[in-house]
Amino acid sequence: MTALTSPIAQRERIQMLDVIRGFALLGILLMNIEYFQRPMTAMLFGLDQSLEGIDKGVGWTVFTFVQGKFYTMFSLLFGIGFVIFCDRAKEKQHPRPRLLFLRRAAVLALFGWLHIYFFWGGDILLTYAICALFLVLFINKPAQSLWKWGIGIYLLPIIVVWLAAVGLHFALQDPATANEVLTDMRQSQAAIKDFIVQANTIYAEGSWQQIIDIRSEELSKMYGTGGMFFFLPTLLGIFLIGASFARSGVFTSFDKHPTAYKHLLRWGLLLGLPAALYTGFYNTNPNMLLPNLDSAFGFTIAAVASLGLCFAYMSIIALALRGAQRAKREHWLRHLAPAGRMALTNYLMHSIVFTTLFYGYGFAMYGEISRSMATALAIGLWLLQLPMSKWWLNRFRFGPCEWLWRTLTYGQRQPFRR
Repeated sequence: MTALTSPIAQRERIQMLDVIRGFALLGILLMNIEYFQRPMTAMLFGLDQSLEGIDKGVGWTVFTFVQGKFYTMFSLLFGIGFVIFCDRAKEKQHPRPRLLFLRRAAVLALFGWLHIYFFWGGDILLTYAICALFLVLFINKPAQSLWKWGIGIYLLPIIVVWLAAVGLHFALQDPATANEVLTDMRQSQAAIKDFIVQANTIYAEGSWQQIIDIRSEELSKMYGTGGMFFFLPTLLGIFLIGASFARSGVFTSFDKHPTAYKHLLRWGLLLGLPAALYTGFYNTNPNMLLPNLDSAFGFTIAAVASLGLCFAYMSIIALALRGAQRAKREHWLRHLAPAGRMALTNYLMHSIVFTTLFYGYGFAMYGEISRSMATALAIGLWLLQLPMSKWWLNRFRFGPCEWLWRTLTYGQRQPFRR
């Protein structure tokens, strides 16, 4: 195997990123576990208003402090990984690093499509791969430029929502228009709620093919009418912010800009925590079907909360690891690194385990397990993945999905066993 076609060597891995990635797996699963027992379209109505007692407490905590924050974290890590991948390809004098990254993204798209079609509609991999087509346009940009582009693109959906809200606000001053718009909104809400009832029945009792069909219909409802327009710029903006971190050495080195972590923690908490609490107390039932001034404000606050708390969470981990390194001692967070190195395999395992447990073609326990118990099961699976990942990586160089991803990306069979 030549240097031009070899993946990142084990000694070149950045353990801090693996630790953060292992932690992000927990947050992703805590968010996703709800939608292994609810249709994805139910996300349009925010926090499940039927929850009571401890289930309501668990649901509110995840809604406030987890939802949105950890897919942001995963996306930042993807942007960081993009720069690391392309820069190392250049260091190894690969003739076309941009093309190599696109091949890597194409393989990820294949994983995503298989994940969506055969298992679960909440997949993020295919959307990542689509965003990667635009990400390569920024391959040679410096950190400062990447940061500005990232913030600008991240703000695009927020600006569009505000423009729509202001336009609708003035349009609703006409009673006839207001009546027509509100009637359409009520009809849309009723149609989606009827679909959710239908989807719940099929996910709980349906065959494999019936579940594939309803999942396809659900995804077309969520993304076929403009939903992807809002999602793609948000992800691309986060990717570029992550790429700017990588170019400046933030989250890839303890020595470069060591005060950056403290600044990110401070500003992440100052902006993200109040925004998250506002969302948790005043915006648990957003009207996402009607772009009015209230929903635009809630959308904006949620975006601030997601980015702010994500920065805070990542900075806390970085500061903890940096402190341990300076004290020349091991930190317990390092036990998360093996799971982070196998993030793709572990992420897909979540869907395989829980759709088999809940869906009609498996053990058919859909809707029978409480939110708090399902969350406990999610934490239990993640805790199990930590030693499992370590055990696996003591024997093999990569997780099985990671190995296949590398092999297809480089066009050569990668070494597997140690």
